[in-house]
Amino acid sequence: MADYSTILTQFVRNRLRETRWEDREYIQHLMGIERIISQGGPKNGASRVLYERLVRRYPVEHGAIFSELCRGYLTTDSQFRLLREAQEVLWRRQEQMDRLTEEQDARKKEDRLSRERKGWLLQGGLE
Repeated sequence: MADYSTILTQFVRNRLRETRWEDREYIQHLMGIERIISQGGPKNGASRVLYERLVRRYPVEHGAIFSELCRGYLTTDSQFRLLREAQEVLWRRQEQMDRLTEEQDARKKEDRLSRERKGWLLQGGLE
């Protein structure tokens, strides 16, 4: 059970005020990021895996929490929204690039198999 009174940063408190109860897992993840950063980073393999997964999933939030805990800099709500929109654009672009790469790889494989098949047939192989 999460104790929301242990939230360390104003940034996470602000996100809590914007988050519905049904989506509380988001706040719990942000609290996990806070806890690991405040402890000076992951202390074992399991916490390292968790931390890396949370950072990948919430890069903007991680940056804001890190900035507040380590530098004393509060990310405003408007800054957060802008950064989050930029992150969404980056993720969409990465997905497009991944799809293009997969399509190119599939075309290359088809071309290679087509060339191999032609060579097979030229050498008298059966269809």
